[in-house]
Amino acid sequence: MFRRLGLCLGVLWKMTKVSWQVVYGVWRLSKIKGPFVSVFGGSRLSQQSPYATQANELAQQLVDEDISVITGGGAGVMHAVNCGAVESSKDGGEGKSIGIGVRDLNEKTNPCVQEYFELDYFFARKWLLTRYSKAFIVFPGGFGTMDEIAELLNLMNTKKMPKLPIILIGTKFWKPFIEWVKLSVENELIPKENEKIFTVTDDMHKVFCIARDECKMPE
Repeated sequence: MFRRLGLCLGVLWKMTKVSWQVVYGVWRLSKIKGPFVSVFGGSRLSQQSPYATQANELAQQLVDEDISVITGGGAGVMHAVNCGAVESSKDGGEGKSIGIGVRDLNEKTNPCVQEYFELDYFFARKWLLTRYSKAFIVFPGGFGTMDEIAELLNLMNTKKMPKLPIILIGTKFWKPFIEWVKLSVENELIPKENEKIFTVTDDMHKVFCIARDECKMPE
């Protein structure tokens, strides 16, 4: 009996802590000028990677349009995005370079984050990364990046969040993923209309225009 009570209290405490983490994150983001665009991508990509260069330039363009960019605050694509945002804000762009980290991952925070805070739970960070942005831009990445894409697609498919632009950058890299989606549609595992739930492109001007136009739409 006491063991069950202890387990229940432990679960209740964790649920309360997660809830407070979300509330804290909401409070932090509420103090930053929107709109927001979330950018995902591999943390292991070097800053010399063509994708990192694209991410840096894209962030500069978004901040020039007074759009704040949110990343996980780490290395790779996140570093490139946050640094691009900072460079633009110095030139007058009103958008911010935002990073949301998770404690105890041994991830080094990149030096270009202007607004940064850490949380204890992945769930809280993912919730904040997906609930406040007007568009989601995804560069090549690993398991973490695929996790973010899968969650976004599932939430939109189940109508738990509105359908917003999801833009995958790198047609060659994402080709196997697109083939899997098509195969899943053929086998009636995914509704056919979900083939068009995201955009795959190498055209960075198109990426910028989609994100900018979505952010400028009246709420």
